[in-house]
Amino acid sequence: MRLSLSLFTALIAVAGCASTADTEPKPKGVAKYADDPRLGEEVDRICFASNIDSFGDNTRDTFTVREGRDYYLIEIFGSCPPLQHAMTMRMDSTMNCLTAGDHVIVSDSLTSSSSTPFSKSRCLVKSIYKWDPKAGEAEDTSETKSDEQADEQAQGES
Repeated sequence: MRLSLSLFTALIAVAGCASTADTEPKPKGVAKYADDPRLGEEVDRICFASNIDSFGDNTRDTFTVREGRDYYLIEIFGSCPPLQHAMTMRMDSTMNCLTAGDHVIVSDSLTSSSSTPFSKSRCLVKSIYKWDPKAGEAEDTSETKSDEQADEQAQGES
């Protein structure tokens, strides 16, 4: 009985090791958006950082902000757990321009006093990129139109 139990345990261990081989890590940060048409060129700063209107598209290491008519994708160093579910955000920047090396203070709570000890975090900005939220829409619209035209042409030929 002991021999079969030992053999069974060894078999499970070998099978477990075999199933985890060749797993590619998922891209992180801006690398997730490498083929995304919304991602623009890297910029060195966002001035008038105190006038940022909104933020969104939060992940653990990136988020977008809107400053006037301009949109930006901001990447942070490492991971900032409250960022993914942030409800409030404050830019801690020098000279009223947000640059790499400045901090973003995020919280997943609307109030300043929270019962959750890890709901507030100070995240270090790694890089800033231009962001065009409408870039993918134009491509999707043209694909939809060409699909509709192909359908109409196929129906006309029948």
